Amino acid sequence: MRAVATLFVLVVLGSSGAHVLAQSAAPAPAPPATEAAIHGYGDRDKTCLAWTDQCRSCTRADGDEVHCSNIGIACQPAAEIACTARKPEPAK
Repeated sequence: MRAVATLFVLVVLGSSGAHVLAQSAAPAPAPPATEAAIHGYGDRDKTCLAWTDQCRSCTRADGDEVHCSNIGIACQPAAEIACTARKPEPAK
């Protein structure tokens, strides 16, 4: 009888501990999709010829091709992407 009681206590404690571990091991929220944002910025602002997130720089080439630099090892991209060059205004 003592063995059954011990086994019961171990099962109850083991299952409640697993429940606590399962709750604490929930996946962390995904980081913002800055990779997609830096490449897609040119699609949102067609007048921008060059933009940056303070880590990578992108330029719009002929034919609307976008070329971006690689990110540095320790660089932390800025939250906002900024346009650094725009198409010149047509002469009037």
